[in-house]
Amino acid sequence: MNSAACNCLKWNYRGNAHLDKGEISLAIQAYDRAIASNYKEQEGVLLVMRATAYLQRAFNHRVKLKEEVNDLIKLTPETDKLSQLYEIMIENPVLAKSLLEKKTMEDSKDQHRKYHQTKYHHGLYEYALLHATQDSLRATQLLPNYAKTWLRAGDSLAELRKLKESAQYYEKALELDPSLADTLDPIIKRLKTSQEFLDQARASGWTEDTLRIALAVTG
Repeated sequence: MNSAACNCLKWNYRGNAHLDKGEISLAIQAYDRAIASNYKEQEGVLLVMRATAYLQRAFNHRVKLKEEVNDLIKLTPETDKLSQLYEIMIENPVLAKSLLEKKTMEDSKDQHRKYHQTKYHHGLYEYALLHATQDSLRATQLLPNYAKTWLRAGDSLAELRKLKESAQYYEKALELDPSLADTLDPIIKRLKTSQEFLDQARASGWTEDTLRIALAVTG
């Protein structure tokens, strides 16, 4: 075995170990080193594993994104609290203007900050997904008869809401490995339902930014 192969396998092993421990950044760095060794015989497998790591990073970002969205929702005043504030202003008309301005400014500032945090985490989520998609699609070209490459590409495309394309990759994985039927059949069915939701939401005037964030949060 030549030095390139030894170096590649060493970093691949380390990447797998980090991934098993949930050390995503270290796993990605190890797979980067393995791919950089230029041992072509392992490139397809390495790309699948790096795509897996990037998908896990995306899932972690999605958890944080959901937390940010929930915090943003909490900043929206509840009806009963608004009613109480209104009653106070009615009873104290002299203070009404200052109370309203203070409440409006505080809410606006907090909501603005939280909204930008939400967009930031959504950007990290999509950035990881794009890496996972790029790696997995390349892997299908290098290992066209390996079901896991098509499965991982389907996973990545599904997260990116490329639902029709995702279903096609899942179907190819199923063709290569019929034992995946129990897992993939309900996923493909769910993709079709999600596509219907997307079509209806777009027809209702949802912006693409709002739609992407909503889908990322709902999973």
